[in-house]
Amino acid sequence: MKAVSTFIKDIKHVDAVAALEKGSLEFEGETIDAKTEIVSKLSFSRGGDQWESASTQVGDCVVAIDCTQDEAILEAGRARELINHIQQLRKNAGLELTDKVEAFFEESDVLPLTENAVKSNVTTFKNKFEGSVPLPRRFAPKWSVVIDSDEVEIANAKVTVTICRPATAAKDGLGESQTLFVSTLDPSTVESGAVLACNVDGKDITVTEGQDFWVSTVAKLEAAKSVSWL
Repeated sequence: MKAVSTFIKDIKHVDAVAALEKGSLEFEGETIDAKTEIVSKLSFSRGGDQWESASTQVGDCVVAIDCTQDEAILEAGRARELINHIQQLRKNAGLELTDKVEAFFEESDVLPLTENAVKSNVTTFKNKFEGSVPLPRRFAPKWSVVIDSDEVEIANAKVTVTICRPATAAKDGLGESQTLFVSTLDPSTVESGAVLACNVDGKDITVTEGQDFWVSTVAKLEAAKSVSWL
């Protein structure tokens, strides 16, 4: 009996598969029923440390997962870190869920790891922040009002994350008087395509939403195609 057990345990994989398909196995002139006298248990042979596997108790099923962290996985992780930091700033500022903000970030590292993370996960941010996407600080309007800001670590790199009140964004090169007027507008009160007029220093001026300015920096960058990933 021991000899039979040793023989079965030492059998090669290809021979074991053949025996299971045939339904029997020959040993020293004896026929062993592969269906009733042999218990087949699957196992996973690792091809590297990146693999994790688990099998059912009876060994009839094995699940193996490749845990290699490619760049897409790493960027998704950085995106989640940024979301958490923005949420923490909102909490620190005592904001309600319905309070809208614009988020900006500034990286101290030469490599734009956070920007790449946002670039690869725009849909995730839009779904989380109702269409808003965190942007590099260089795109923030000069008149943005900061609610809170903090220097944090994302992927072991220093990043300054800032949340601001929603602000209009003027077209690059817009006249000084028109830009001044745009900076005073409350984006929540401006309708799409609205034409607004005012008098600045005795001069009548008009601006059009969607042409001269936009109700958010994200909307401006999308319309102007200033960044390829929006």
